[in-house]
Amino acid sequence: MSKAAFAGLKAVQEIRFHLCQTSKGSEGVRNFLLKSYKNMKAASPATPILIREASGVEGGIVVRQDFGMEKRASLEGMDEKAVEKEVTSLLK
Repeated sequence: MSKAAFAGLKAVQEIRFHLCQTSKGSEGVRNFLLKSYKNMKAASPATPILIREASGVEGGIVVRQDFGMEKRASLEGMDEKAVEKEVTSLLK
C-alpha cells in the first residue's frame, strides 16, 4: 500500500490493531502490518500506531479521531487485501 493511501492519517489521533500472534483468523492483519506499517508511519510519523498482541484475541482495529470519537471494525478472518480496504475506509 502506498504512502498516499494513508493521507487520512493527519486527522487521526491513534490507531490500535488487536490481533493474535498465532491464529489463522489474524493472519491477514499480521501480513498487512508487515507490509504496510512502514508506509503508514511515513505518512504521519506523529500518529501513534499501536499493535496489541494477545493469545486468542479476535483481529480488529480501533481508530481514534479528534474529540475522542472512535471507529471500530473487526478484521477477523480477512485476508490482507480486505484488511487494507477496511483500514483505508476507516481513515476517511
